[in-house]
Amino acid sequence: MHQTVAHVAKHIDVMSAKKVVGYRKDLLFDAMKHTEKAKGRLLYYYPIDKDQTATTQAKEDNWIGWHNDSGFLTSLAGDLFLDDETGQPLSPDQIDPEAGLYVTNRSGESIHVKIPDDCMAVQIGECVQILTGGVVVATPHCVRGPRAGFGTSDVKVARISCPCFIDSKPSFPLTLPESCTSINACQAGVGRDKVPLLEERWVENGMTFGSFLQKSFEKYYDWSS
Repeated sequence: MHQTVAHVAKHIDVMSAKKVVGYRKDLLFDAMKHTEKAKGRLLYYYPIDKDQTATTQAKEDNWIGWHNDSGFLTSLAGDLFLDDETGQPLSPDQIDPEAGLYVTNRSGESIHVKIPDDCMAVQIGECVQILTGGVVVATPHCVRGPRAGFGTSDVKVARISCPCFIDSKPSFPLTLPESCTSINACQAGVGRDKVPLLEERWVENGMTFGSFLQKSFEKYYDWSS
């Protein structure tokens, strides 16, 4: 996953250099290729509480709320749905077709993403949005749980996902290309009503990744849409 993401970073560098005056050659590729901050996480989503209200169950982000990755690039394998009590994978007819990962596209629409078993996806984080001056934007995403009453009612449906977060060292400076402004970088984002505003967290050009991450944690804990 790490090396594949580094190759994706190379393509982002090439595109950004064509579109942005002053973009440093191989900026992202060098940061991703040589970083030691590649963190794989096996995430377990426990079954949705059947006592939730109908309004909560109908929400798109009832398994995990809308958010951006505050880092650089995230590789992501396809999800796995299973019986929480037995640990056995579920057959397709037992899985709500509307459950799973959703992202926001550049038109502001919510798109259900289904990653094939033999593929991986790469999500863009906010640091890349800053470094490219908004040429590439972060991917707002959430996870929707299964609807009540879908499939076999006595099965408690759980979900497993395996993202790998590829980031720089904490002291890496988040600096705009010389021809860009903070407005270029921050207002290029999509789904700005779904996540804390970038300009309230990245508050200084050259702010380190570590400081930005800490500021983002603080804002997310205090924020609600």
